[in-house]
Amino acid sequence: MEKSIKMILSVLCSVAFPLAAQAVSGGKQVIIDKGSQTLRAYENGKLVMQSRISTGKEGKATPSGRFRAGAKSRMHYSKLYHNAPMPYSVNFGGNYFIHGFSSVPHHPASHGCVRLPMDAASKFYKWVTPGTPITITGQWASNSYPEFLKKQQHNRAVAQL
Repeated sequence: MEKSIKMILSVLCSVAFPLAAQAVSGGKQVIIDKGSQTLRAYENGKLVMQSRISTGKEGKATPSGRFRAGAKSRMHYSKLYHNAPMPYSVNFGGNYFIHGFSSVPHHPASHGCVRLPMDAASKFYKWVTPGTPITITGQWASNSYPEFLKKQQHNRAVAQL
């Protein structure tokens, strides 16, 4: 009998907690892949936004893990980097933010935040709600940028044919 109760409780918890987390965020979820430098936003399992990003450069890595969207600010100013403007900021832990920036190359370039192009940042800022789960995975391979450039040059050459 005790085994049956434990099994039932286990099943209920495995169903209830993901549903509770989804209810808090309205079925929204953000996946950031540092390997491909891509942010993907989902609502009720459907991709609603995808954008290139720039995460933290070597020595200033963006943390990996599971986070939740925190405070939002239309215009935040960095407390760590000379009061630098960070438009459309969404905090995801400590001094880490997802925010708009004018320069978003296809490789890690920030001081640890997640940079989005300004138009994508505006859209993301309007879409995300506090409590939205944010998962940051992957790792940028140091040889990825030269390979990316080679692919980009190849694609341009093919497009000109």
